[in-house]
Amino acid sequence: MMTVWRLRQGADKRIRSGHPWVFSNELLVSPKGHPAGAAVELQDSKGQFLARGYGNPHSLISFRALSFNSQDKDPTSFDFLHEKIFNSWRVRKAAGFRGSFRLAFGESDFIPGLVLDYYVIVQNGKRAQLFAAQLVTAGMNEALKDAEGFFKGLAEKAHAQGLSEFGWDQTAVVIRNDVGVRKLEGLQVEEPRLIKDLPDMNLRDVEIVLNAAGDDGTITMSCDLVEGQKTGFFLDQTHNIFLAVGLFKNWAKTQQPRKIRVLDLCCYVGHWSTQITRALKSLGFEVEVSLADISKTALAFAKKNAEREGAEVIVHEMDVSEGLAALPSTHYDIVIADPPAFIKSKKDIPIGKHAYLKMNTHAFRLVKKNGFVASCSCSGLLEEEEFRDAIRKASLRNYAELRSVLRGGHAADHPTLMQFPEGFYLKMYVHYVH
Repeated sequence: MMTVWRLRQGADKRIRSGHPWVFSNELLVSPKGHPAGAAVELQDSKGQFLARGYGNPHSLISFRALSFNSQDKDPTSFDFLHEKIFNSWRVRKAAGFRGSFRLAFGESDFIPGLVLDYYVIVQNGKRAQLFAAQLVTAGMNEALKDAEGFFKGLAEKAHAQGLSEFGWDQTAVVIRNDVGVRKLEGLQVEEPRLIKDLPDMNLRDVEIVLNAAGDDGTITMSCDLVEGQKTGFFLDQTHNIFLAVGLFKNWAKTQQPRKIRVLDLCCYVGHWSTQITRALKSLGFEVEVSLADISKTALAFAKKNAEREGAEVIVHEMDVSEGLAALPSTHYDIVIADPPAFIKSKKDIPIGKHAYLKMNTHAFRLVKKNGFVASCSCSGLLEEEEFRDAIRKASLRNYAELRSVLRGGHAADHPTLMQFPEGFYLKMYVHYVH
């Protein structure tokens, strides 16, 4: 029988609004002794049903809701979770995703604790699919303890429903529980686990298929889907890259034929610069891409990806937070400043704000007049107004006359919920520098 927890009187306002979290101090009695991740039915102080999900007495967030429908009797079952994922999959299909994308985005897809990326992969003329999952809560860790069985069922059902062209034999699965946030749930940080391999593919150097930003086709990019950062690729900037590439193409049509210089800071495997190269080359421009990152492995992938689309590539292996002073001023037509999250906890906010200011100060120094700077932040704890203020101060330090010409945000594969403001984290502005 499912454990029942009750809320204190008056503590049900947020959960009734559809927010999926309940904190430990909102419970009528202590959750101590409840098995971490086990299913829970949540009721108000009078015993009225509110939600079902799972609980964790070791976390400040003691309860996470999987369903607000009293008819959903077993919300941690494979069948229930599969259907949730299929609903998310249909949203991505409706939004036009044809290759790789984030398939489940935790609370924002009504599956708290599950981050699931879906990759279409190609190698040696063969195509397949790969699921890369992060189980960041005790509830998801418990629900998917038979991970191979879960994904086997998911792949087979998705193929039968026409959501995927691939069956289980053409499926790989990687569990990426190498994320520090698991510690907040009392879970161990683990090494990446390849629980379903494809013997005829090298998943540590494989091409993934993505929607092309500048046309209706697809583009391939090489990366490591076993041990690369995050789940091997950063999928969250797709929407912002599409917006920016459209802007850059319109600008390029006003330019005389020449070489366009692009600087990609914290480039990882070069998603921004590779998409920009493809778009500008399609208009007949020569493109020089300068890649800057601290990782030699990432730079090797980025170089391969940009060169595949026809770029002339210059590599700068550097700590971008310290090495930008060596790069030439007013040299680049387009500067991409898309660093990793500088702010991972509240104590990081002052240092993180300064880091965004410093990077954007360099970006505005490096860009040519009548060029563009794309400034990005993936720090959820940085308020958008604070990010805008860092950009403003950076422009003043360079005596630059700027116009904000583009504002980005989340893509359809990284949806947000109005009742869950914690899910909003991605910020992007493009400025035209006079």
